[in-house]
Amino acid sequence: MALINTKKTALFLKSGATLPAAPANFLEVEEELLLTPDIPVEEFKRINGLLGANSSYADTCHTTISQTISTKMRFSNSAADALETPPEYGELLKIAGFDETIAVSTPGEETVTYTNTQTPIRGSAVAYIDGKKHQMTDSLVADVTMNFPIGKVATISASLSAFLDNEGVAATEANPTVTLNNEAVLLTGCADIFTAGGASLIPDNISIAMGPEVQEFYGMGRKQFGIQDYMIKITADFYPDNTNYNTAITKLAAGTTEAIVIKLGTLAGTEVNGKTVVITCDAAKASTFSDSNDKSTVKRSFTWLLTGTNQISIKHGFYA
Repeated sequence: MALINTKKTALFLKSGATLPAAPANFLEVEEELLLTPDIPVEEFKRINGLLGANSSYADTCHTTISQTISTKMRFSNSAADALETPPEYGELLKIAGFDETIAVSTPGEETVTYTNTQTPIRGSAVAYIDGKKHQMTDSLVADVTMNFPIGKVATISASLSAFLDNEGVAATEANPTVTLNNEAVLLTGCADIFTAGGASLIPDNISIAMGPEVQEFYGMGRKQFGIQDYMIKITADFYPDNTNYNTAITKLAAGTTEAIVIKLGTLAGTEVNGKTVVITCDAAKASTFSDSNDKSTVKRSFTWLLTGTNQISIKHGFYA
């Protein structure tokens, strides 16, 4: 009998209660996918006058997965001929606490923007593992972190939580044929831009963590996970100059709230239609910082806590 080849795996993910119809909604992940169903098992003693009288039972209806995935960010429409096209990772953002807004009122100037939502939704997914098919219907949420290391591909890592359909028993079905995205990967370049309060910083790594409060809801007729709240934070790692050495502690003491703008995929700092991603945070409050010794130089990691209602906007598409 053939063994199961983890190279032959594919994930299809969609926001809402309807399962994705493969090969639509394919999400390319960085590593081979392996789902491990988690089934609660209770062990108990049988009292019959003898030692070693044990038994157990399993609640197979309560079969869940907690899966970590990562995907590379790519341009949404580098040809700039269909700027209303969402990026491949758009559905992932939607089940992680974002609303999607596609603006098409002006032909040739379409945009796709993701903003944090006040009404998080769940999603559905189908995972293939070498001819074995798992389904997750209307129970899936994601805890995402975006990472932008200098000179490397921007990535989104996500911790997925979901209930498996059919008590975790996989159906036998051939893997669908998928077409890989032909857009180029989104590099964090030396000409890209990070500003805080209008002042430029020179980070070599940026991360954005949604920090969701994920809760499980399980009862008669209900099996789902939900995002009940979130705490979004941005962290930038950089070498502070001698003149701004005290800036971090001054901001913390003052409780400084400032706007943050991150521009990725630019051309010498200028936005490019269909390629650039602009992340805007209007009210980022100084939260914490730490210094370390790197190359005999002070290296600082500074974190902002996003506040307000529309805390973060991630824009794709048309700029000018």
